[in-house]
Amino acid sequence: MKVNITIPVLNREKTIGAAIESALNQSYGDTTVTVVDDGSSDNTWNVIQKYKNEPNFCAIKLKRNVGTAQAKNISILLSTYDAITFHDSDDIALPHKVLLQQRALQMKGHVADEILNWEPLGHEIGKKLEVDVAVGAYRLIKMDGSVHHICKRVSLVDDFFPNLQFPSKTEGDWCLINAGLFRKRVFSQLGGYLNSVEEDREIRNRTIAFGSVYYFIEEPLLDKIEMNDSLTVKEDTNFTAKRRLRDRDEVWKRNELYRKGLWGKKVQDFAKVEMDLSSCEVEEYVNVGLLTLNNEIPATDDTYKKFQNLLIQKQGYVEVPEVWSHV
Repeated sequence: MKVNITIPVLNREKTIGAAIESALNQSYGDTTVTVVDDGSSDNTWNVIQKYKNEPNFCAIKLKRNVGTAQAKNISILLSTYDAITFHDSDDIALPHKVLLQQRALQMKGHVADEILNWEPLGHEIGKKLEVDVAVGAYRLIKMDGSVHHICKRVSLVDDFFPNLQFPSKTEGDWCLINAGLFRKRVFSQLGGYLNSVEEDREIRNRTIAFGSVYYFIEEPLLDKIEMNDSLTVKEDTNFTAKRRLRDRDEVWKRNELYRKGLWGKKVQDFAKVEMDLSSCEVEEYVNVGLLTLNNEIPATDDTYKKFQNLLIQKQGYVEVPEVWSHV
C-alpha cells in the first residue's frame, strides 16, 4: 500500500522543517511526502526546498493563499497513493504513525455482524468489511504548556450525538480526522474537502453518513502543538470567529440531511464535493515527476484541464483520460 503524507503550510518557516522530517522518517517505507505551500510570504518555501534531494519528497507552491481545504484537495488530485493522510505544519508524527494506520487498513476479519443495523449504510449483513479510515489518539501540547492525551473515540460522532460528548476535559477534545489515513476510494466516491475552515468536521460527518468503516488506534500517533497562529487560535478562524460560525452552519445543514435519511449510497449521489480548483495558480514545483493526475477524483472539467496542462508543461507528458470521469 503506497501512502502519501500531505502537509499544507502557510507561513511556518520555523516549524515546517520538523514536520517534514517527522513525515520523512516514518518507519513504514512506501511513503511519499507532498508539501503544499499555500501562498506563504515568509521563508517557508526556502525551507521546503532543502528537502528536494529526498527521493520520496515533492512540493507545490501556490501563487496565492486558497485555504487549507483547497490545498489538501490539490494534493488529493495530484499525488500518487493508495491511501493518504494529512499532517499540519506544526505536527510531529511519531515514527510508527503510518505503519500502525496502514496495518489497520489492511487488517482482515471485520464483518457486518447481524447484531447491528448495517442496512442504512449499504453494508450487507454477514459480509466482510474493509477499513476505510484509520484514526488514533494523539498528544496535544497547548499554549499554556499543558500536555493532554486525547483518546476519545466517541468524538467521531459528536455532531450526530452531542449528548455523548461528556466528560470532555479539553477544548477541542476530538479525533484528528485530517491525520487519519484514508483509502483513496473515500475521495473517489465522495469527492474532496469542502472549501471551509470546518473541512475536517465535514469530511468526518460525510464519510460516517456514507458508511465508511473507521478504525481507532489507541496508541498516540503524533504530537500536535498549539501555536498562536493555529487556525483554532487565530482571531479570524478560532472556534467563535464569524467565519468559522458561518462555515459550521453549512456543516449543520448537511448534517440535517443525514438526519432526515441521506445515508449510504445517497450520500455519494447527492452530497459529494466536486473539486473546483480552476482558480488555483501554481508558481513552482519540487520533484514534479512524483505527481500524477487522478482523474477518478470528482472535479470540474476546468480543474482537470488546468492541472493536466500544468503537468504537461512541467513533465512533458501526462496520461490523459479519453472521457473525464467526474460527475
